[in-house]
Amino acid sequence: MTTMEQRVTIREAMPADAERLLTYMRQLLAEPEIDFILSAGEFTVSVEQERQLIERYAMLENYTFLLAEAEGRIIGVLHCQGGNLAATRHVTRLAISVRPEWRDHGVGAQLMQAAQGWAREAGIVRVELEVFARNARAIHLYEKCGFQHEGRRRCAVYRYGQYHDLLMMAWLAEG
Repeated sequence: MTTMEQRVTIREAMPADAERLLTYMRQLLAEPEIDFILSAGEFTVSVEQERQLIERYAMLENYTFLLAEAEGRIIGVLHCQGGNLAATRHVTRLAISVRPEWRDHGVGAQLMQAAQGWAREAGIVRVELEVFARNARAIHLYEKCGFQHEGRRRCAVYRYGQYHDLLMMAWLAEG
């Protein structure tokens, strides 16, 4: 474990984190060529809306919202959003992000491991995600965490003046 990894704490988001989470997201979305479907101009969540979202996630068994923190700052976020229907409550969609200066220091892996532990405890059978096909760093992380490739959505996203493919990946909890 690196020195940077030792300073990282993973925990559930709380309503009191709402303002810091919004700051984190705005900074992340301001990154040039960030591989997010959502653009900075489309991100219009208020602090109160974020608080309510965190409260709602906390009440649902198939949702989780995790933060990675170091030195009093949010350095990574992961959330899993479960299905709303009885037939899909065992499935959750994962989204993850890490501050640029903390990438390649194990933060993403720590968040993913925490999410997989949560999924097993919560009875989640399938964790799925979509990733920009050009995002080799993220794809490598997902593969290391046991995610399998399930397909490719060609020209699924139009960003930065061009179309981008998304890869579909999933991890199945063992027993």
